[in-house]
Parts: sequence; structure tokens; C-alpha cells
Amino acid sequence: MVDEQSLDKIKESLSINKKTAFDWRHKILASLSETDKDGFTGITESDETFFLRSEKGRRTSDREPRKRGGTSKSRGVSEDQVAVVVTQDRKSSLDLTVATMGRLKKIDIENAIGDRIRSGHVVLCSDAHVSYKGFAIDNHIEHHALKAVIKQRVKNKVYHIQYVNSTHNRLKKWLDNTFWGVSTKYLQQYLNWYRVKERLKGNAQLTREFSLRTTKDIKAGVKFGQIHGHYENLIINTNIN
Repeated sequence: MVDEQSLDKIKESLSINKKTAFDWRHKILASLSETDKDGFTGITESDETFFLRSEKGRRTSDREPRKRGGTSKSRGVSEDQVAVVVTQDRKSSLDLTVATMGRLKKIDIENAIGDRIRSGHVVLCSDAHVSYKGFAIDNHIEHHALKAVIKQRVKNKVYHIQYVNSTHNRLKKWLDNTFWGVSTKYLQQYLNWYRVKERLKGNAQLTREFSLRTTKDIKAGVKFGQIHGHYENLIINTNIN
């Protein structure tokens, strides 16, 4: 996994079934769900990015199979798109959370980062999305919104969301080029992987440090068993809303 080898190469190298390799990968990723999730401090950027809903690896009955890199039939943001909230400060804290299907709401931001943002410790930068404004007001956080409608990139020479938007681009290239896209059901698992991968970038003992992080959560097996339920809840909550 540290070498980011394909499941086919892993099964050959370890002489195991491909399904076993897949399950082991996701048990390991489940163990990373709470790793390196410190609180944010200082100027903190947050912005959502979208992934097209994917049923990769599963036959679909409610729609025609979509080719990799396809597009939604609906214009703009629709419930066919998965909203991922990406938040990072100017130090090393990073969070990537599958938030909802379709348009982002204030409660989605609260669920994603509410327990890691503290008044007086953070200055929040985002786009002008009304949900971020409401989140900042509710949590008494200093907030600077960048107005895309007037092409505002930087405010007061220091407040911007350029770092987080760069993370959006690198994340999508990594998922597309390394895994040829991933199923929405397992997207959060790969976001966990990317977060730890970024934290360990340049580490001289990468394999050792990655391995140590996978042993910290004794509930990883339980979390692996909950993946399907979390995905079903995501779809159900979208349909209710």
C-alpha cells in the first residue's frame, strides 16, 4: 500500500485472493479514520469539492453504467454528486470528509469539522457559500469569505483558499491516476489514506510510520464492518432531504 501497488500486483506478491487483498486494504484504511486529526489552529481554509457518484465494481439497476470520467445528467450541483469538505490550516492539520450528496448545508460542515474548530483559535477562510457563514456565526469564529462572483482570490493579502483548492486538484489526480477512480461507498476510506499520506510526505521511515498508524485503532475491524451502513445512510439521508 505504501508503494501504491494495484490489487492485482498485491495478490500476486502475497499469493492471496484479490478479494482478500481488497478486504485487507480496507481494514487497514478503516484503522486510519481517526489518525492525525488534531484541532485546527490559526488561518484555516475550508471548501467543498465534488465527485460524481460511482458504483464502481457493482452492477447498477437504477441507471445505465457510466464510463470513468463521465458527467452527471443534471446541470450544476445535483444529488448525483458527492460533496467532500476539505479543511486545512497553514501548519499540518488536514481533514477530508464525505459530507453529503448534492448541495452542502450548514449541518454538513458542523458534522465534518465542528469538533475541531474552536473560537479564538481559528480564523476561517472559505468561499461565500452561505452555509460557511452560518457555521462561523454559530461557532463564534472569525470568518473571511472570498467572493468568486467578483473574482476575489485573496483578501487583505493573507486570507485565501488557494492551499485547499490545490489539495482538491492533487487529491482528484491521485484517485484517478492511481486507482482509476473509486466507488462512493469506499471514498471516505481513500480520503483517510490521502490524509495520512500527506502527513507522512518526505518521512525517511515511511513504511514504518504508516504501519504504526494502522495499529493504533483497536476498533478498526468494527469500522470496516460499518462501511456499507455508512454508505446506505448517506443515500437515505439524501433521499429524505
